[in-house]
Amino acid sequence: MKRPVLALLAIALSTSGVAGADTAPRVDAKPRETFAVVWDRLQNSGFKGEHEGLDWAALKAEHQPEIEAAADIRQLRKEINELLEDLKASHFSLIPSEAMPESGKAQAPGLADTGLRFALVGKQMLVERVLPGSTAEKAGIRAGWSVDAVDGTDVAGALKAMVELDANARRQGEAILLSRANKQVMGIAADSRVALRLRDGAGKPRTLEVGATADPTLQSIALPGLPPMPLRISHRRIDRAGTGCTLHFEFNQWAMPVYEKLSDALRDNPACDGVVLDLRGNSGGLIPSLTAVSGLFFEKPTSLGTMTLGDGQTLQLMALPRQVSDDGREIRRHTGKLAILTDRSSISCSDIFPASLQAVGRARIFGSTSAGMALPAAAVPLPSGDRLMYPTADFVDPLKRRIEGVGVIPDQPISPSAASLAKGGDPVLDAAIDWLGTAG
Repeated sequence: MKRPVLALLAIALSTSGVAGADTAPRVDAKPRETFAVVWDRLQNSGFKGEHEGLDWAALKAEHQPEIEAAADIRQLRKEINELLEDLKASHFSLIPSEAMPESGKAQAPGLADTGLRFALVGKQMLVERVLPGSTAEKAGIRAGWSVDAVDGTDVAGALKAMVELDANARRQGEAILLSRANKQVMGIAADSRVALRLRDGAGKPRTLEVGATADPTLQSIALPGLPPMPLRISHRRIDRAGTGCTLHFEFNQWAMPVYEKLSDALRDNPACDGVVLDLRGNSGGLIPSLTAVSGLFFEKPTSLGTMTLGDGQTLQLMALPRQVSDDGREIRRHTGKLAILTDRSSISCSDIFPASLQAVGRARIFGSTSAGMALPAAAVPLPSGDRLMYPTADFVDPLKRRIEGVGVIPDQPISPSAASLAKGGDPVLDAAIDWLGTAG
């Protein structure tokens, strides 16, 4: 059946890093009141389900009795997650109360890292990157190795089961799985240990356990209505042989510190005539930070697409250039060539941003098709104590393309291989740099 694959992945992702999540057998979950709020949000959200062919009356008849009859919080979460999965769209998620800081139980994400990052290549997950000096490197792990399991997540089994899903469900399942796996090895407590089942370059099984060390590039951020999340921002100057230099800027969440760091990096590297924004593994965040960052690449306000709200009203998403920063310094906007890197776990804002800049001809996209999970969303508290994340709008880019369920198709599709990763290469970044060094 399709349901267990995505439902279990969604639950695993939403409870990632939450001690005791989904374990308390509370009987005060208020299932009737909770269903009433969930159904009201579904009916009044920006998601109508026309593209998914939903029969709302049939969905209510199927799920309402089971949800309202839930005996405890475990069963209630299970039944609500099954309803949300049947909606066949992104940004429907149940966030356990244990994950929220106001519960008194949630912990801010750790600021330690194993040094690993994973990528989906074909039908398998690979180690994409091993940071020099990290615990993963010291354990002997190398880029290009296959990933079979990360702690309790059966990666190989989930990918095998997803082969039978339709294209949209498979794309979302892969994005959830990859995001989950990367969250398990980054932004964790310094005393954490992560169990891994891998296969090395010769196909030999390796069972390892790696710890985490402090990472100065990580900080904890709070997004409205969501659990605390780790934010990593890094940048470097890459000199191109005889053709100038490239600013490579990478971050894993959309938040206002990204705008501030990128603005500083552009100011500090005036000689770089090309910029690479690396959105691989970026799971989204705040739309206001997207509009702010966009403004660094335009000379005048520019439409990035249209959001259609639940009441039918439309709202233009705009790139908003600024002349000076809050501290009075002049902002250096980049008017040269811009490359954006995406992969199958470029989600939400990282679907919307590259689609919008591609549509208006401002950027060239390199890598793999993004997740196609591009519905603006909000979170609302439920009587059960959990929170419901739900879409507040539908979105089309400036070319009227709907990105939900489709993703952003790169101008230059390119994917790493186990062999290229094992050699320390990054063919996606290399292709972008090569393009930046060409005339025109």
